[in-house]
Amino acid sequence: MSSKKKSEAQKVNKRHSTLVQERSTWIFTGLAAAGIILTGYLTISGWLNQAPVLCSTGSSCDVVQQTRWGTFLTLPIAFWGFLTYATLFYIGIRAGKSRIQWKWAWTVALLGWGYSIYLISISSFVIQAVCFYCLASFILMTIIFGLVTFQRPKESEKFKFAGFARQTVVIAALFVGVMHLHYSGVFDPKAGPEDPFLKGLAIHLQQDQAVVYGAYW
Repeated sequence: MSSKKKSEAQKVNKRHSTLVQERSTWIFTGLAAAGIILTGYLTISGWLNQAPVLCSTGSSCDVVQQTRWGTFLTLPIAFWGFLTYATLFYIGIRAGKSRIQWKWAWTVALLGWGYSIYLISISSFVIQAVCFYCLASFILMTIIFGLVTFQRPKESEKFKFAGFARQTVVIAALFVGVMHLHYSGVFDPKAGPEDPFLKGLAIHLQQDQAVVYGAYW
């Protein structure tokens, strides 16, 4: 093959690679937008004390959202998901060839994906109830993480994907570990497991329709 034909083939391959990257970026941005709509809807429903669609009282979705894992720092966990998707969407619409932008996107996506895995695991093995919305968010985040990984820049002397990935995975693992300690009551007992005696007493008083009267002098 002549040098001219090789050059033309390289140009074609480069254009094809660029087109694939652009399409995956648009898909990534669209999925982030879908995540914004999903978590935004759940956040607003929580603030208005309204049950989301397919989340009636006593359903698996309602059970999951009413547990201690349903909030963080008094805010619905969906709100933190909203911020995560909004960050990814912002990175997506400003996507360029910057390696720093890709690193931020991959880090945020990995943190979101790792935390989604944690919540799904808690729902399945601890709460033993699966929330439809949590599952949908997990699927979205999994695809987003896969697309961002696919878009990783070529390795060079200044960038080694394996080394960067190991460091980021450690950060994500520490993040999930800290969140688990939070929900275990290590940092704040109020965020940890409920006292069985107090929970039983509350249920008993509610069933008896007890009314507490008090006075202050």
